[in-house]
Amino acid sequence: MEKFKEKLQSLRAAADSTNAQADELEARVKHLKSEHIAKDHEILSLQIRVKNLEERLEKTEGQLKDVSTKFSEAEEKAEENESKVASLDRELEEKEKLHEELKEKHVAAKSQLDDMSRQFDDM
Repeated sequence: MEKFKEKLQSLRAAADSTNAQADELEARVKHLKSEHIAKDHEILSLQIRVKNLEERLEKTEGQLKDVSTKFSEAEEKAEENESKVASLDRELEEKEKLHEELKEKHVAAKSQLDDMSRQFDDM
């Protein structure tokens, strides 16, 4: 009977040990499930953040494209305007030169006219 009690006590101790181990493992499983849920939430949060950043990137790239296009158009317009300014400067120089020539001819013609007028007066 003594052996039976020892065996029973040994089995109870083994059962208690196994139950304690099972409790620890259940607690570990519960903890791991909790971590898994937390990681799932973190992944979902990061996926949402990535999606938002991708949308912002797409929007920013579109804005960059628009700004680049407008800059190119403005640069082209500036080149056209510089060309027009250069052309107008050349035209202005030509007109000023012509004006000076006509002014000189006018002065010469006036001088001739004055000389003729004096000659007629002297007659």
